[in-house]
Amino acid sequence: MTTQYFAVPASITPRHGIQHEIGQARIVRIAWLAMRLVRRDVFRFEDYRARFGASVRTFRRDIAALRDAGVYLDAEDGAYRMVCFRPEREAA
Repeated sequence: MTTQYFAVPASITPRHGIQHEIGQARIVRIAWLAMRLVRRDVFRFEDYRARFGASVRTFRRDIAALRDAGVYLDAEDGAYRMVCFRPEREAA
């Protein structure tokens, strides 16, 4: 079993405001994408937009976040699917 360490400050003070809500929404969107990929579902931007009402720009940012996390995606004719996940990819 591998132990992961994240360079994120812990806080017991709840955050409030618009920035916090935006961060939560992004986490939900990326988690939704990740779950679709893990289930080997193929998804398109139209599925994402129907679920979240988000723009193409937001979709591309979320896809980029998954790729930065080590998820290899194949995009063919606008349909995305996971090729593989490489957890050994470390931040330089």
